[in-house]
Amino acid sequence: MLSFTAMNNPPSTLNNQPSTNWYSLTPAGPIAIGNLTPVGQNSGQVGCRWPPNGHQLAACLNLPRDCQLLGPFWYFDTNLYVPLPQPVYTFDTKNDPTQQIYRLQWHQQRWRVQPDHQDQDIEIVGGKYLISGNSLKAFWNAGKSTSPKLKHLPWQTLTLSHNHRDEDFQVKEEAGFFAEMTTLMDTKWSMLVKVIGDYTPPNWSILGAGGTPVAIAPVRSKGWDWLEADCPHSTGAVLLTGALWQKQPLKCSVPYPPTAIKAYAADRGIPWQSWKKVRAKATLGDSHQPQKRVQVLTPGEWLTPAGAVYLWDGVAPVQKSGPFPDPFQRHVLGYGHLWLF
Repeated sequence: MLSFTAMNNPPSTLNNQPSTNWYSLTPAGPIAIGNLTPVGQNSGQVGCRWPPNGHQLAACLNLPRDCQLLGPFWYFDTNLYVPLPQPVYTFDTKNDPTQQIYRLQWHQQRWRVQPDHQDQDIEIVGGKYLISGNSLKAFWNAGKSTSPKLKHLPWQTLTLSHNHRDEDFQVKEEAGFFAEMTTLMDTKWSMLVKVIGDYTPPNWSILGAGGTPVAIAPVRSKGWDWLEADCPHSTGAVLLTGALWQKQPLKCSVPYPPTAIKAYAADRGIPWQSWKKVRAKATLGDSHQPQKRVQVLTPGEWLTPAGAVYLWDGVAPVQKSGPFPDPFQRHVLGYGHLWLF
C-alpha cells in the first residue's frame, strides 16, 4: 500500500586475483527472523521479517566495530538488483508488466501518470519486482523503459510447525506446537553486501532464529560505484535499503529523512523494536548496592522499506549517494541508503 506525501584477518584472494570488499551471502535453507509464536486459541502468527536488517547481517559477518556495511542488495547472474521504486506503473495491464514500465511524475502537488496515459487504467508495480542497477539508472533518466531488467521477488514465505523443545531439543509439551514463519530464497540468488574496512568475513556463518547456515563468498564489483557516486545537484533520491528515521525532538518515526521534503512515495512501514539497557528500579535492601541494569524493548519504531522515493524541498541535504547520516550511527550498518538523482 502506498503512502504519498573481531580480529582483522589477512585480505582474501580468489584465483590469485586482488581481494574484494563485496560479498554474497547465500542461505542454505529457509530463514526465521523474529517470528516464533505459539499455535492455539488467542495466538497470532507474526510474518517473517525480510530482508535481514543491518544488525542481523553484521552479526552474520561477525563485523568488527571499526568497519561499516552497505546493503543488503540482491545478487543474481553477476548482476546487482534493488527493489523497483514505488512510483512506477504500467498501463498495459493485460500483458506482462515486466516488459514496459513508466514512472509517475510530481506535478501540481501530486503524483501523476505521464500525459500519454491520462485517463487510462494503470497498475502500480513499484515494490513488486527487483530491477538491476544498470536498468534503474537508465530507466530513471528516461522516465520509461520498454525492456527493463526486472525479476519477480526471488523469495517466498513458508510456515513451519513443530513441537516446543528445550535446549537439548527434547519435546517439552506434547501439545505445545509452534508456528514458525520462514523465508526461502530462490536458487542461484544471494544477498549482496559491501564491507568497508580492513576485514575479511568467514566463509560460513549462521543467520536467523534457527541458525540457518550461510555461505559467504567474495564477489568482484561489476561497476557498482554509482551506489556511492557524487551528485551535487540532486533533486531527489531513491531509497535502496530499509531506513529508520526519527523526527526530533518528539522522537516519532517518520518515513522520510529528517530534512525538508517536498514529496515522497513510500510503502507501509514495518514495526521495529530493539533492546536497550536501563537502570532497574531500586528495591528495599538494595540501597547500598550498585544499581543494576536490565534489558528492555525500546518503544515501537517503524522501518521504511526500500523502494521509497523522495523529492527535496530546496537544496539537497547531502551531495553523495550512500546511507543517510544518522545520529544513532545506524547508517554504518547500511540503513537508509539513498541513491541521489
